[in-house]
Amino acid sequence: MTLHEYVERLKQDETISAFLEADRRAEIEYLEASKSRFERILRSVPAGREPLRLLDIGTTPFTLFLKEKFPHYDVWTLDRTEHLKGRCQQAGVQLKACDLDDGTFPFEDGFFDVVIFTEVLEHIFAPPTQVLGEVRRIMRPSGKLILGVPNIARLSERIKLLFGYSPLPAADHQMNKDWLHGHGHLHEYTRSEILSLCRAAQLRATHVEMLAISPWDMLRGRMKFRPKQFLYYSVVSMFPSFRGCIHVECCK
Repeated sequence: MTLHEYVERLKQDETISAFLEADRRAEIEYLEASKSRFERILRSVPAGREPLRLLDIGTTPFTLFLKEKFPHYDVWTLDRTEHLKGRCQQAGVQLKACDLDDGTFPFEDGFFDVVIFTEVLEHIFAPPTQVLGEVRRIMRPSGKLILGVPNIARLSERIKLLFGYSPLPAADHQMNKDWLHGHGHLHEYTRSEILSLCRAAQLRATHVEMLAISPWDMLRGRMKFRPKQFLYYSVVSMFPSFRGCIHVECCK
């Protein structure tokens, strides 16, 4: 099953009772917007017959899809709450609740072969070097980190700054502590900044890529066609530094 087919199946599944931010529509919109990013992450996950222990930090339906895609892998996830625990148990995923703002993870040294840590670091109050150091600690010597953060230098944010607007959401929104799954974006990163933080945490980057929605997905009918968005992503596709997400693969 492809990720696209999985999302389509979720849309029709009326048995699900717990959703991201407790909102079915918001969950589907998130998955639709994230499909190309998730597909890139999926290509980065080592595939083989040998069972691996994998951690996805920040529980989403993509976590459950990973278990479906790699049923022989031991899939774990960390989240702020146990809100999605029922869905995880049903899928065979082990969930641990953990406040990442503490900057520590409830796992022993060298516990995981693969750690997926995407679109989460920007939500955490703890110093990023400390958090990345914890990720390194729980990785096996041959382990792999798949890291993703928003690119604060993406085209939309540059345009906002050009006209005198902040590139970040309103501070009250960002620092709200009442979100079910955490805070807003407390800090976003540039390519050079996140690579510097990885080095400071003694993580060696083996691959760096700037990601964005492909305009061709709209033409192929995988996303709703919107002329303004198609034009925007057509421009972004030509200039990697304008893209929205920084994808980094690291080892110890």
